[in-house]
Amino acid sequence: MSLKSRLVIAFAALLLSLSLVIAWVGRYATEMYFHEVHQSLNASIAMYVVERLTLIEDGSVNEEALQILADRAMTINPSVEVYLLDPRGQVLSHALGSGIEVDNDVALAPIERFLAGADQFPILGTDPMGQASKAFSVSPIMNGEQLAGYLYVVLGGQQFDAVKSDFLGSFILRMASGTLAVVFALGVVVAFLVVRRTTRPLEELRDEVQVYADEGFSNLNLNGVSGGVSEVSSLKTTLNLLADKLAEQFDQIEANDRLRRELFANVSHDLRTPLSSMQGYLETLLIKDDELATSERRQYVATAHLHTKRLNELVGDLFQLAKLDSGAVEINAEPFLVSELLQDVAQEFSLQARDRQIDLRVLDLPNPLNSMVFGDIALIQRVLENLISNALRHTPQGGVVSITIEQEESGLAVSVKDTGDGIDASLLPQIFDRFTTGSAAEGHSGLGLAIVKRILDLHGSKISVRSSPLDGTRFSFALPLGAAA
Repeated sequence: MSLKSRLVIAFAALLLSLSLVIAWVGRYATEMYFHEVHQSLNASIAMYVVERLTLIEDGSVNEEALQILADRAMTINPSVEVYLLDPRGQVLSHALGSGIEVDNDVALAPIERFLAGADQFPILGTDPMGQASKAFSVSPIMNGEQLAGYLYVVLGGQQFDAVKSDFLGSFILRMASGTLAVVFALGVVVAFLVVRRTTRPLEELRDEVQVYADEGFSNLNLNGVSGGVSEVSSLKTTLNLLADKLAEQFDQIEANDRLRRELFANVSHDLRTPLSSMQGYLETLLIKDDELATSERRQYVATAHLHTKRLNELVGDLFQLAKLDSGAVEINAEPFLVSELLQDVAQEFSLQARDRQIDLRVLDLPNPLNSMVFGDIALIQRVLENLISNALRHTPQGGVVSITIEQEESGLAVSVKDTGDGIDASLLPQIFDRFTTGSAAEGHSGLGLAIVKRILDLHGSKISVRSSPLDGTRFSFALPLGAAA
């Protein structure tokens, strides 16, 4: 069932319920109003009748006097019924005629409230001829100072019920019922029109989104959808934003998929090169083992070992990057002296720099004790190793790689600068992407810089790069000051 149908049915059910409640309340209020007016006008009938003749004498009912008084009361109000009660509310006699059976018990509580005069009308009491409560008039019958009974006059007897039944089927009631029916029908029509106007933009949105889904979530066009209420306009805006976001994410997924294929090709090439070299040298050792001199054999083994190390480093980078991307790496931050860490890492690369005839410099703070920072020392060491290794690889013979520490307001800035050929400006925005082909950036798959960025992201630090053909490349990042700084 559509939303429009549900709303119309719900509104119709509500309107019908309200109509029935209004009809019931109107009928009840009319009846109570009639009882109130009828009882107010005839409240003194019983007292007037009692004052004319003696109804109970020496404990006996004067039936003749009761009939005379009943005739007088019915002359005043033809719809009344006259009963004679004892002090306990039992019916002693009535003026309805012989052979008519009535209920012998009449509740005394309404009679007492009536005689006390404390309650407002209508006060409804027992109708000995029926089940419903009726308006009444009552007057005590006294024998000296002793209560002998009550003259109980029902103001709406059988004749009243007959007239009321006729009234319920009268023109006025039919007119009221017809009016309610017309109001109900008009209400349903108005509800249908309002709901249709309200839900039409939603239906148009549904149709456009369905077309959008059928066409592969592309080219969502909601310009033809009417604005409707403010919520629908807001929904249109949200759907447009969602469509734009989905298109952006689809484009990003396609770009990542393309770069992923390029990464696999680059990694496969990087893996294949050392593997092929290792295989070649080992096959040479197996085929020409008896012909090779000891020095040649050692050279072949050393070369194969070198390619093994390179292959191990590449596989290690792949695993490290996978762990960082999956969020499996948690930093173990603590205060440490970054100047000491720089010296240790520089010492680690000093032999490699000397072999390449590159000047590796560490420019420390005037007071090394002021270099206390807060971070994961093992991960920061990996950052420095990757940056220095990258700088040495791109610095020509006779060049300089310098590592500096500078004081900033919120921490210490660490920089690694080389005097190489620099990086092309068009590649700078992508050099930290793990999918970037790294021939221009690093000379291999580019995993080292991607790892650097992931580690610094965990520390809440941002790495920056500046590069020019004449001045080389400079990588910088900041670390917050440690507790002892």
